[in-house]
Amino acid sequence: MNKLHIVSSGSKANAYIIESNGEMLLIDQGLSFKQFLSRCDELGIDHGKIKAILVTHEHSDHVVGVSFTAKKLGIPIYSTEKTIEVVKGKDRYCNEFKQVEKDRVFKISGFDCVPFSTVHDAVDPVGYNITLNGEEILCFATDTGRVTTRMMSYIALSDHIILEANHDHAMLYRNARYPADLKARIRSGKGHLSNDQSFEAIERISGKCPKTIVFSHLSEENNSPDIIFNMAHDFKKRKRLLFNCFVAKQEEPFSVLLI
Repeated sequence: MNKLHIVSSGSKANAYIIESNGEMLLIDQGLSFKQFLSRCDELGIDHGKIKAILVTHEHSDHVVGVSFTAKKLGIPIYSTEKTIEVVKGKDRYCNEFKQVEKDRVFKISGFDCVPFSTVHDAVDPVGYNITLNGEEILCFATDTGRVTTRMMSYIALSDHIILEANHDHAMLYRNARYPADLKARIRSGKGHLSNDQSFEAIERISGKCPKTIVFSHLSEENNSPDIIFNMAHDFKKRKRLLFNCFVAKQEEPFSVLLI
């Protein structure tokens, strides 16, 4: 049985757990350890089954809880050399760090993992394709300002996709609380995907249709789950596709059975 647990997703904190055959991987951990444990309990997760933490990039909403969580669970931290350099520089617990190379497979227990480049204002950001049970592939692609052809090659292989849908163009444009430079950063090629860009990426998939798409990393101020659900309904109807659609919310952890 394969599951995806959305422990936290949004602009404040991000943490995701992938479960397969009773083993788990944690991707990012931007919560306090106390919050993380509380949400794991809420979802019925045995955190003792987590084998490792995979880090996508060094921004605080993805890594603030990584080092202490690794220490408490006694598990290694995996990422690219440059990202490890930053995270390790703030690590006070003598954790074990393991370096990975983009586009090369590495194995953790029953999971085959491949990191790939994303486009974000971080030192060396990556997404991950993770093979579950030696069969189905889950693609983790968030925190990117655009979807490159190389990224699409990984997305197109996947049965299940966690894809960023950070903002709605109109909501971001109208948001008077956001200064112009922040809006420019979000919209830039190294910022975050808009809803339109997310669906454009799905439209570029050729070959097999994904079984599951989880739209993630939503801005609480510049997006709405209702907008995404309506876009997904229209898209699926127009394209005659049958993927299961889920939208992650910052304060509402949930689990998805990957079937």
